Amino acid sequence: MLKKAVNTLLFSLIFFVTVDQANAALPKYLYNLVIKVNNVEVTSDANPYIERATNTTYVPIRFVSENLGEAVNWNGEKKEVTIRSKDGKTVRLTIGSKVAYVNDQQKILPSAPVMPVSPNRVMVPLRFVSEVMGATVDSSKKDETLYVNITKAN
Repeated sequence: MLKKAVNTLLFSLIFFVTVDQANAALPKYLYNLVIKVNNVEVTSDANPYIERATNTTYVPIRFVSENLGEAVNWNGEKKEVTIRSKDGKTVRLTIGSKVAYVNDQQKILPSAPVMPVSPNRVMVPLRFVSEVMGATVDSSKKDETLYVNITKAN
C-alpha cells in the first residue's frame, strides 16, 4: 500500500514538473515581426513584439505614430503620451491603463501601454493606435513570423 502511494506521488511530481517545464518553454514574447506602412517595410530602434498572453502586438509609440505622419508628445510626470493627427484628432494614452481618450471620449484598449526598462520606450498596442488614427491593419502569419501592413491614405 505504501509502495503504491509513493509511486503515485512520484508519478504526479514528474507529470506536473514536465507540464510546467513545457509551458515555461514558450517565451512570454514573440519578436518575429515584419511591419510595413503603406507597403514599405519600416524598422525601429526598439523591437516590436507580440505579448503571447494577450496576443497583442506592441510597438514603440513614435514608431507607429510618426510613420503615419502624426505628432507625439510625452508627459513624464503623468506617464501619458499624446498623439495629434494632421486632421485634428487627439489620442491620450497612459502607461498601465487600458483607458484611452480619443478627442476626450473614453475608449477601452485591449491591453495597456507599457514602458519596459529596456528598451526605455512607450510600447503601445499596434492595432488600436493605428486604427484610431484612421489606418487599416492587415496581418498574416507564415512559419513563426507575423507580417503586418498598416495602410493609411495621406
